[in-house]
Amino acid sequence: MWWDIVAIEVAQSAKRVSLSPAIDKLCVIGHPSRLGGADTELDHQIRCWQAMGIEVHICHTGKIDQNLQAMQMEKRGCVYHDPGDWRSVEGLHCISFCNGEFLKQLPDIRRFARTTSFVNCMTWNFDRELEMQERGCIDFHLYQTDHAFERVSSKLRRLGTYRPLRFVPYFHAADFPYHDDRPQDKFRFGRISRGDADKFGSRQLWIYETMTAPVLKEGLIVGWDDRARRRFGREPDSYVRAVPEGSISQQEFYRHCEAIIMTTDTFENLPRVGFEAMASGSVLVVDNRGGWQLQVEDGVSGWLCRDDREFVYKASRCAFETDERSKMRVNAAERLAQAWGMESAMSTWNSVFHTWSELN
Repeated sequence: MWWDIVAIEVAQSAKRVSLSPAIDKLCVIGHPSRLGGADTELDHQIRCWQAMGIEVHICHTGKIDQNLQAMQMEKRGCVYHDPGDWRSVEGLHCISFCNGEFLKQLPDIRRFARTTSFVNCMTWNFDRELEMQERGCIDFHLYQTDHAFERVSSKLRRLGTYRPLRFVPYFHAADFPYHDDRPQDKFRFGRISRGDADKFGSRQLWIYETMTAPVLKEGLIVGWDDRARRRFGREPDSYVRAVPEGSISQQEFYRHCEAIIMTTDTFENLPRVGFEAMASGSVLVVDNRGGWQLQVEDGVSGWLCRDDREFVYKASRCAFETDERSKMRVNAAERLAQAWGMESAMSTWNSVFHTWSELN
C-alpha cells in the first residue's frame, strides 16, 4: 500500500533529521476559521507547525471578515500579509487547504512562491485543480488518506510532474472537552453536518425511528434546513429536535449526545465529526466506508455499519449496553491521541518539509 511506503519513508526521515524541520517559515494562502472542515483542519495544522518552531504567515484570498478576525491569529504569532499581495510571499513555501481562490490565483502566486502545495480534503478533483496541474503551477499535492489519494490521483498523474505527499493531520483535542458524566434518564443521540442534503443518508430518520432503547430516546440534528426537509419530505419525529447549522456550538452538541448515529450519502475522506466525537466522548455509530474505517475500530472504539439494518442493531446495542459504551468512549479517546496527536503529525509534516526544501 502507498500508505505503508510513506510510513517507512517518514520513519527513515525522522531518524535522519531528528525531527528538525528543514524550513523555518511557510505561508498559508487562505485563512483558518471555525466554519468548514478544511478551515478547521488548517487551524489545527497551524498549531502543529508552530509547535515545530515554524513561523506561519497568512496571505488571505479575500476580505478578513468578522469570523476570521475572531480567530485572533496575530495573538497566536502568525504574520499577516495584505490579502492578495502575492509579491509579498516571494521566497516562501505556500500551502492552501481546499481553497478555490488559491487555485484561481495560482499562476500569479507561482511567480513569487518558492513552492506551492495544495491540500485536497475531498475525494474528488476540482476542475481548476486539474487545470493548474496541467499548467505546472502545483509543486506538491498533499493527502491525509489512501482512499482520497486513490480517488483523485489518476487524473492528476497524467497531467505532468506529479508529487503526492502524505501527512497525518493533527487534531487539537483540547478544543473539545471530554465528557463521561452524562445523564442516563434518556438515550441522547444525534448527528451534525453542514446544511447539505447529501450529508444525510436516505434512511437516517428511519434508523432513528426503528432503533430501540431501554429509556426514552432524544435526538438532536444540527444542519437541518429546507434541503434536508425536501429530501425526506417531512420533519423528524417529535423526540428529535432539528436545527440549522450553527444554531448551537459543536461543544454543546457533543456534550448533549451520548452517541453520534450518522449515515451519509457521501464518501468521507477523514471526517472532522469523527475526531470531535472521539475527543468529546460521544460514541460513533457510522458508515463502514471511507475515513470512518480509519477512525473507528468496530466493536472496540465505536460501531461501523454496512447498511440501515445494521445501523438499527448497533445503535440499539449502544443504547442498551452502558458498560460497553463507556469502554468504547475511552478507547476512542486513546485512539485519537495516539493516531492523530502532535507526535504523529509532527513526524509526517517533518518529512513533507524536507521534501519541499529539496525541490529548489
